[in-house]
Amino acid sequence: MSNRRRRKPDTALARAFVRNARAFHEMGQAALGRSGGSSAYYLAIAIELGLKAYLLHRGFSDDWTRVWLRHDLSKALRCGRMLGFEAVPGGTAELAAVLGPLYGCGALRSGIQPSLPLPPEVVDQIICDLLSAVEAAIAIVNGTDQ
Repeated sequence: MSNRRRRKPDTALARAFVRNARAFHEMGQAALGRSGGSSAYYLAIAIELGLKAYLLHRGFSDDWTRVWLRHDLSKALRCGRMLGFEAVPGGTAELAAVLGPLYGCGALRSGIQPSLPLPPEVVDQIICDLLSAVEAAIAIVNGTDQ
């Protein structure tokens, strides 16, 4: 990680990121062509926002994540793990490795159909579990702080 000053966690923004991640996950679940395309684009956004919510909770700024992580899902996952995010569901790294490069270069928006390493229902569960783990890590349960 680059040289940066720790900040006070931005809990409000972290909560907003998780809410938005859940919304993008729902859009991905509802999208046509569940084997890829627009579905994969929304799912990549859900993963990104979930991981960045954890980083906001740990004192990273939104500006820092935008500059240093951009849309690199694998790098965001590594940063989270380095900061103690241990509840990462199995399969998350594989999804990040497949979706991240296509998402980062804009290919998912242009209709590239990635071959996901797992069936859609398993992918959905991994992302749901990831977002639940982020919520637990930042102490959000049923929309309220604990």
